[in-house]
Amino acid sequence: MPVENVDHWRHKAGDCDPWSEPEGAWHLGWKEQFEITSREIALIDAVTGERHRADVLCGGGTDRATVLELQHSSISEEERDARESFYGQAHRMFWLVHIHNESSFLAHNFGFSLDFRSRTQVLDGKNFAVMRWCGRSKQFIEKWKRARAHVFFDLSGHIFYLAGAQATQRLGGPFARGEFALCELTREEFVNAVHWRD
Repeated sequence: MPVENVDHWRHKAGDCDPWSEPEGAWHLGWKEQFEITSREIALIDAVTGERHRADVLCGGGTDRATVLELQHSSISEEERDARESFYGQAHRMFWLVHIHNESSFLAHNFGFSLDFRSRTQVLDGKNFAVMRWCGRSKQFIEKWKRARAHVFFDLSGHIFYLAGAQATQRLGGPFARGEFALCELTREEFVNAVHWRD
């Protein structure tokens, strides 16, 4: 099922894309890292007529097309799967998940889980570290480990790439519940990855 770019669409009564969420400073700041012609790109499934708007689409119409979804609020696994299925039909897909509100359990647990000293390994020139989620509920990290798209986390401006299934295998996985591997990137490295720059 091909997904095609269409002219921007929006009802006068409001936003009709059920996947949209209110945009704050974090969303807008990240969108400004990309050309205005790459932001808020409407896509339609030519077979089903389903329409959604990608936060960012770089390289549209090429074999290096990449959709970036900026995720500030919590999302269910079902919705994550639906977005990956839709955008993944004709594009490589990235998630950038905002770990915010440093007083929350999520941000607290994420920060305490970071361990780039104990179990490190170089993979494709990048330093990965295998770590264990701190906190009782491992639901958050397990949900994102199951993603089919590439997952990145933004914690106070620090960008971390979550090893996906293939990288996990190469790092000695599969990992136990609550175990995961991260690689830290600069903002420039992340933006270049979205642009698929070598």
